Amino acid sequence: MPYVCIHCGKKIKQMGNFVRCEYCGSRVMVKSRPNLSREASTD
Repeated sequence: MPYVCIHCGKKIKQMGNFVRCEYCGSRVMVKSRPNLSREASTD
């Protein structure tokens, strides 16, 4: 599951041995959620 950096918004596919973002150096990461389309019934 890919991670997203909070500071720069870049996606990081694999959290290896590093603790910081490869692009900006931030240490705050969150798991990205898959885009699932859901249908809501109006009945």
